[in-house]
Amino acid sequence: MGCNPTIRDDSYAFFEDIKNYIEKADNAQQNHTITDIASKCKGFYTTMRSSFENELIATSVCEEIVKLYESLDKIKGKSECPESYKDDCNFFNYWVNFKISKSRLNESVCIDHINNAIESQFTGTDHYAVVLDFIYDIKKDELDKMNILYRLYKIYTDLDSIVDNADDMVKNKLSSLSTACCTDYLVANYMCNGGNGDNINPSQFCMQLQKFKTKYIGLYERVDRNGPEYSKNLIKLSECKNTNVMSTALIGTTVGLVPLLVGLYKFTPLRQLINSNKGKLTQEYRNNDDEMRNIMLMDQKSEQISSQQGRYNIKYHSL
Repeated sequence: MGCNPTIRDDSYAFFEDIKNYIEKADNAQQNHTITDIASKCKGFYTTMRSSFENELIATSVCEEIVKLYESLDKIKGKSECPESYKDDCNFFNYWVNFKISKSRLNESVCIDHINNAIESQFTGTDHYAVVLDFIYDIKKDELDKMNILYRLYKIYTDLDSIVDNADDMVKNKLSSLSTACCTDYLVANYMCNGGNGDNINPSQFCMQLQKFKTKYIGLYERVDRNGPEYSKNLIKLSECKNTNVMSTALIGTTVGLVPLLVGLYKFTPLRQLINSNKGKLTQEYRNNDDEMRNIMLMDQKSEQISSQQGRYNIKYHSL
């Protein structure tokens, strides 16, 4: 039987209160007072050992999921999702999908099936009083989008907590955080509108991205109050395509490089452009590190092609 991954009309709704959920997730993982779940999570690994590389990874996923569930008081102990707390259920379902999907060895093993194995260890205890009927597999492409939004909002939340402090340490954080933001924002922006103009895609993801942009832009005025020497450290979203900013995002860290390249390759005309020029690029840019950056920054060239052939109808798809 297949996993039947899906996305529901309200799956993204929890992003309306994402700052609260990020705080809950962070606090839950810092909760070291719950000491009796380790043995049951080892039991989970015994049941599902073929789905994980090792015991440490499996038990860590189990503990993180149980800890978050413990912190969501409004849905704890309820088999079906209460109508008034659907955002809590949707966030928890996202968290279950996020944690399991990045750690399981075989994508053919359903998220729901693995989560059921966790529940079976705890059903009837104070942690999981019942089996949860609101957990389901999220479509992979939608889960990838949710992960991008979550990372963007995590950066926004960190920036929001420090922008009013003008010391030198904060200046450095403004620069590093906003550069990291550009890495995911460039991909997200392409997924919604090809990098041109305003959001033209009415999907849940793109509507939530537009709301993120509004919140992020709201930081500018607060940063500007501390003067130009301070505010120049925060990269604005409109500056993310600046060559210097993109170069920093690309070559500054491996963490920033990988998602940007994968995102641009999967979600933009860059994939077609690279494939059509693969032989020529391999020969021309071999052993030339500086010129290799041009492969990554084919945005301008793809825009030229777009202007000649008409607007691309860019759709997100999995490799």
